Amino acid sequence: MIDAADTLAMPGRWFAEPSFERTSHGVAYRAFGSGEPLVLLHGGAGNWLHWVRNVDALAEQFQVIAIDQPCYGDSDAVPWETPEEEYLALCHAAVDEMTAGAERVHLGGFSFGGYIAAEIAVRMGVRTASLSMTGGAGYGRPVGRGFTLGSRRKLREDLGREPTDAELRAMHGENLGKLMLWDKALIDDWAIDMQKRNVERTRFDSRRLSWAHGTPGCVDQLSCPVMILYGEHDAACIPPIEERIARCRAVNPDLVSHILPDCGHWAMYEASDRVNALMLDFHGGA
Repeated sequence: MIDAADTLAMPGRWFAEPSFERTSHGVAYRAFGSGEPLVLLHGGAGNWLHWVRNVDALAEQFQVIAIDQPCYGDSDAVPWETPEEEYLALCHAAVDEMTAGAERVHLGGFSFGGYIAAEIAVRMGVRTASLSMTGGAGYGRPVGRGFTLGSRRKLREDLGREPTDAELRAMHGENLGKLMLWDKALIDDWAIDMQKRNVERTRFDSRRLSWAHGTPGCVDQLSCPVMILYGEHDAACIPPIEERIARCRAVNPDLVSHILPDCGHWAMYEASDRVNALMLDFHGGA
């Protein structure tokens, strides 16, 4: 396991995790740059490192605040049975505290974090300057999904013993290929290390929110600019991308949307240059 002070030995990425602060409710966050706040929320079984290829570029224009949602990464846990509305309220309170004093707050969310960002945007009202969702969730259960992700428990059952570290790493690599990355060449030691560590520090079932139907309803309530990004090969998109965008555009005709070619679910990582440019243009113009 890589501790916060250890190196992330891949050129062009973070070589060591920056220090973090915590809100009064125990939500960890890392801040980069200066300007209007742009709060970034990660996906399920993740932490702020889902945005590792984005924070520097976005910090050229914003104060980027990359958080670990409650029960993820370096944030404190909440009880497993915490109701969804209570969890969302805790996320909102954390963002409100992190951005205290800012008249305008931009929000960007990935997957599970996309739906949470949409809910926070509604709760923040006129303070929400813009909202972007990359690979955003909140469109219902993925009925008919053609794959299942591996787990330590299932691997243990299949092997009849505790899996070795090498077997666990192989499983996490396979999971990255099934769900997160279209270009399998990107499934390297760094990505596997990150995935393994993030899963081990996940203490919440993100599906409770990811499989909700709330994103279009949130978009309907927003007056701020909204952008939706998806990789064209996003394996998490059941219902499909076009239907998701159509649901949101039906309630917000001014919605901005982009489908990125040759890209999977984790678009901010796989197509970081394109996503960074789109987010800077969109949030910067809001």
